[in-house]
Amino acid sequence: MLESIFIIIIAMGFISFILAVYEESVIFTGVSMLMWIIAMAGFLAIEVPSDTYYQEWSMFGVSLGFIFINIAWLIKLFLDYKRDSRLP
Repeated sequence: MLESIFIIIIAMGFISFILAVYEESVIFTGVSMLMWIIAMAGFLAIEVPSDTYYQEWSMFGVSLGFIFINIAWLIKLFLDYKRDSRLP
C-alpha cells in the first residue's frame, strides 16, 4: 500500500510538471515542486513492518533532480514575467 502512495505522488508531480511547462504556470510549478519534495522525504526513510529502515537513493536522486528543474523553471517564469511587463 505504501508503494502505491509513492507512485501516486510521483505521478502527480510529473503530470503537474508537464502541465506547468505546457501552460507556463507558476501554480502548477509550485504543486509539482511540493509533490517532489514529499516524494523525496518519503524515499529518505522507508519503514518495513519488521522494524527495518532503508533508503531508496535512486528515487531520492530523481526527486532531487526534478526539484532543481522546477526551481530553474520557476526562475525562468519570473524572469520572463519581468521582461514582458508593460510597466514604465
